Amino acid sequence: MAAASSIRNLGILAHVDAGKTTLTEQLLYLSGSTRAAGNVDKGTSLSDGLDVERRRGISVRATTLTFAWRDSRINLIDTPGHVDFSAEVERSLRVLDGAVLVVSAVEGIQAQTETIWAALEAMGLPTVIFVNKIDRAGADFGAVVEGIRAELSPQVACLNRPVAEGDDGAAVEDLGEGGQEQLAEAVAATDDALLERYLEGEGLSGDVLAGGLARAVAARQLFPVLCGSAKRGAGAEALLDAVVTCLPAAAGDAAAPVSGVVFRLEHDARLGRLAGVRLFAGALRNRDRVANHTAEREELVTQIKRLAVNRYEDAAELVAGEIGFLSGMPEARIGDVLGDPEAVPGDYRLSEPLLSVQVAPRDEADHTRLTEALQQLSSEDPHLDFQWVAEERELQVRIMGAVQTEILTEVLQTRFGIAAEFSAPTVIYRETPARAGAGSEAYTMPKPCWAIVEFQVAPGARGSGAVYRSEVDKSDIHIKYQREIAGNLPLSLKQGPKGWEVTDLEVALTGGSHHLLHSRPGDFKLAANMAILKALVEADTVLLEPVLAFRIAAPEEFVGKVCADVTHMRGRFEPPEMSQGQFVLLGRFPLASSMDYAIRLSSLTGGRGSLSVRYDGYEPCPDELGATRPHRGISPLDRAKYILWWRGAIR
Repeated sequence: MAAASSIRNLGILAHVDAGKTTLTEQLLYLSGSTRAAGNVDKGTSLSDGLDVERRRGISVRATTLTFAWRDSRINLIDTPGHVDFSAEVERSLRVLDGAVLVVSAVEGIQAQTETIWAALEAMGLPTVIFVNKIDRAGADFGAVVEGIRAELSPQVACLNRPVAEGDDGAAVEDLGEGGQEQLAEAVAATDDALLERYLEGEGLSGDVLAGGLARAVAARQLFPVLCGSAKRGAGAEALLDAVVTCLPAAAGDAAAPVSGVVFRLEHDARLGRLAGVRLFAGALRNRDRVANHTAEREELVTQIKRLAVNRYEDAAELVAGEIGFLSGMPEARIGDVLGDPEAVPGDYRLSEPLLSVQVAPRDEADHTRLTEALQQLSSEDPHLDFQWVAEERELQVRIMGAVQTEILTEVLQTRFGIAAEFSAPTVIYRETPARAGAGSEAYTMPKPCWAIVEFQVAPGARGSGAVYRSEVDKSDIHIKYQREIAGNLPLSLKQGPKGWEVTDLEVALTGGSHHLLHSRPGDFKLAANMAILKALVEADTVLLEPVLAFRIAAPEEFVGKVCADVTHMRGRFEPPEMSQGQFVLLGRFPLASSMDYAIRLSSLTGGRGSLSVRYDGYEPCPDELGATRPHRGISPLDRAKYILWWRGAIR
């Protein structure tokens, strides 16, 4: 068992193709965990554990790897860079103590880089920045550092510098005298005592400088920047040293009550289902029972494993600060909080699925197996939100992008032996009230039943979700029935008048009554579903569509055509920035009109244009351009039929 003070729970994050998986392989090699650094292009990287990852050379799932460096144990989580797999990054952020953000020395700050940075900032995670690929033509470390200062944070300090930048033989070296002086000045600026010492002419070096730097990094007052080439191993050792000396160790009291979170689920051929858990407090041992706070049940821990480089190892216990994998929790889901929730950080949403696809087996005999496989995959990635639409005999999942369907197709084939086909993706719209509206329902027949409710709905602030309040006294509607109404609100809002989930609204319970003899909790769920939909019909709803923030870079000669394209897609943009025969265009456009624009841009520019996008919220969409859909299942507006369905009289 390692002391928490010697553990670093570290995440490596980046925009796709910045080289973080290659960097991970170099760190494993340097630590002595592997005999040679794995190669992404050759499919030999250990952090790409799935067959599909090795074949395609992209990371699909976050991978946890453990190794030692200078008397510290590093639990490293290599996360996917592709935006389609942002959910893996989200889950990882919650269990980290620090992060390495990888940036390309050629491309610099990209769309997903900014998204990740915002998440690191929101989670308060200390971060070291590694500027990779200094050996590539076009590498410009100085320009990238200035970009970091301008777009991420001005509080950065370089710890090394490149030699022969842009050449195959590029290397790194320590800072010169001027660079050391700049580092000392940056560290001194974060601490009054050090600043006084610095201004009085006393040098900051050795342990004093290292201690001040570590404190500033832990407080996110300063962000160290290193450079190197992961492909050639240049700068990797300096990065590992910075991780150990600059980033904070895991914290947590092993004697406190257990507090942890399930952040991933694994399916091992030999061990079965394993729950990846980060403990923030307390300790767990084999055969311990622990409360699942989220699911309100008790879990039995039958085995504890730690993940070495490519194998699970037995562990007698898991203590605060550690990451382990637990057997014996067959119903645990990602995000479940174990024990006391107090010490567990909140989660952060980088993005959300914006597309929906239907899935069907090529062989109808595989229908049941496909359903079970999708249920299993949905438990591992809750964002998939697998649904079986019984009325239309459809299997549906939500996805981030088309690449995800390609990966799911391969996973279903290789892991489950099921050949499946996916429909073309459709955009997931939402609805929001156009104005205030009211609706009521008196469900009093046929007895035994009694639920009378009155609701008002009104538009809410964009991005506020659903805000609920009750204006009814518990003497009119018992508090237990009011809790049922509040807990059932997501179901009541799942399908609005136009067939989509309703959001950004205020819902108020304004009146109603219960009956001492005839009322049941389910009565109020039924009545609420009918009354709220009536209120939404009276209010009418506005369609909302997902919008993407984009960055387009291409030669100047194409600026007119690209601007025309964006305008045609109902996009908006800032004036183009021109530099050295290239232009950069920043703006926003709807997902629905831009799904294939990366292909069109490449065709337009002869492959010389680049497009990066990130999710940037929902905005009103003209009804004639959006998509409405009929209610799936029996609508609560069809009162008689809906009541019969609710009571199980019809299917």
